[in-house]
Amino acid sequence: MRKIILYILVITQISFVAAQSLVVTGDNSVLNSDICLTTHSNLTVKNISNKEHVIACEKNVISQPAGMSNYFCWGGLCYGSNTIVSSEFLTLQSGQGDAVSFGGYFDAYCEQGIGVVEYCFYPIADTIDRTCFTVTYHGSATSVNDNPYYTNIGDFYPNPANDIVYFNFNGSLATLKLIDILGNNVKEILLSQKGVKKLDLSDMNKGIYFGNLIVNNEVVSIKKLIVK
Repeated sequence: MRKIILYILVITQISFVAAQSLVVTGDNSVLNSDICLTTHSNLTVKNISNKEHVIACEKNVISQPAGMSNYFCWGGLCYGSNTIVSSEFLTLQSGQGDAVSFGGYFDAYCEQGIGVVEYCFYPIADTIDRTCFTVTYHGSATSVNDNPYYTNIGDFYPNPANDIVYFNFNGSLATLKLIDILGNNVKEILLSQKGVKKLDLSDMNKGIYFGNLIVNNEVVSIKKLIVK
């Protein structure tokens, strides 16, 4: 008796879907009631994987009117308009979220305009496993002619800085106050002419500071500065 043995080959198609390690939340649209002030966005980044990740931030400017600028902070540093990927990173444990390390900034310099910027976060060990969030920055519909504050300053550069930092001043008369994270006024200079200004930091301690531009006893612009 001949035995017939049948071999049945079953092929199962399996689809692999890479699970995202991060989730990002925040406001998609940020409105500033005064277009002469810096518009600021905050995002919360959370590690939803089961392991620790060292995370980078990447910026993609989708649209921005000419003459306007944007920058972002991540991993303890702030990066100028031309920086796309952070050079420093943030470590998040499994399940850990962070709502303070990221800051997105947009300057319209008293002009009407809308900036659209995408921020992507990903583990440096896996650049494909990324989560992106798009923020639309815009000022109010108030006419510039009705706004008394034409004075502003650009980003500090380089940032972080050592002994010297530069910035662009647009205005005729203002005071720049450098404030530490405890609210102490550590340096104050009078600005009276437009142009690029140089600021000596050799007598300042390492840390995070905020440059408050004061016009007529009111703060009209705030810039973040890191001294290393």
